[in-house]
Amino acid sequence: MEKLSHSTSSRMIHLEKQAKALGKPQKPTLDFSSLFNPLGPPPGIEGLLTKLDEDTPHPVNPYPPSPQELQRALAQDLGLEESWILPIPDRLWALRETAKVLQLKEALLPQPTSKECAKALKTSECRLKELILGPERAFKLCLGEMAWQVEEDTDLVFLCNPNSFTGYYMPEDEVEALVRWCKDKECLLVVDETFLPFTEKKGVVSHVINYPNLMVLSDLSYILNLPGIPISYIVAQPKTTEKLLSRLPYQNLNPLAQEVSLASLREKDFIRESRILLKKEKNFLTKKMIEMGFPVFSWTTPYFLFQGTPDLKERLLKSGMLIKKWCPSPEAGLAYYRVFPRTRAENQQLVEAL
Repeated sequence: MEKLSHSTSSRMIHLEKQAKALGKPQKPTLDFSSLFNPLGPPPGIEGLLTKLDEDTPHPVNPYPPSPQELQRALAQDLGLEESWILPIPDRLWALRETAKVLQLKEALLPQPTSKECAKALKTSECRLKELILGPERAFKLCLGEMAWQVEEDTDLVFLCNPNSFTGYYMPEDEVEALVRWCKDKECLLVVDETFLPFTEKKGVVSHVINYPNLMVLSDLSYILNLPGIPISYIVAQPKTTEKLLSRLPYQNLNPLAQEVSLASLREKDFIRESRILLKKEKNFLTKKMIEMGFPVFSWTTPYFLFQGTPDLKERLLKSGMLIKKWCPSPEAGLAYYRVFPRTRAENQQLVEAL
């Protein structure tokens, strides 16, 4: 029997749960809801993973890289000193532990965004204040509106840039203006740039040097399609990274994650090629959906939103396809869906199902 790749196996488990919830037998399913790059993993990393013996926990390399080696490689890649970089178990750990270490009481975050990030903050007993984005401005995040929501009790502002649900990217100069505003309010700004590699836009890592209240998170596992192997790190001033370092669990990164993380830094050609192909498929899908009359909200990322009826997700799942749903106001009879393009043949199947 042919073995499934790590990423394929993980997706199938998720899809089986979705189908079971609807009382439907499991069948081959196309997952348009996932934010993992459907073109990955890169051949080099896929080859590294296939060398693993599933019956033993030993890493591929009997002498795996140390966490310090990964930290050094990340620092060189980002053009910063090693003390400004901290490899971490995952982004959610960073949010949860930051809130605990700094004893944060209230966090502001836009919605829709990652539910997991909101849950991570809640587990640290941090109150959540949500800024709801809507279709009236095409789900665009307004700098002034967000800054206005930063009040005296706000300790942390969380910004996923680009947004993990809408794909909206706040320009670099606007993010810098926001971090300056937060500094005056003695508030920490955490910018999650996990989905930035899907675009050609510039992040704010270089601004960490000038702002002690700025922290940048990232996770390369999404652009490389490596669910279950987070390639996560924090960029912040040493005073912050040192505090979080003391909270890291023993053996923060397993040897496989360390080796894959180092290999991922060499996959810039794959990332560039992925952007080109995904942009082409996004243009194909959005054009077809607009022709069919669906309101489409498209920004900088390959994934995008469209408006549909509240039962559309369930109807598509019966056809073997999964999309991400957000329904801010069920009584209005409308819902919004996120789609991540796949291959042309698979995208054509979605068009026909719609």
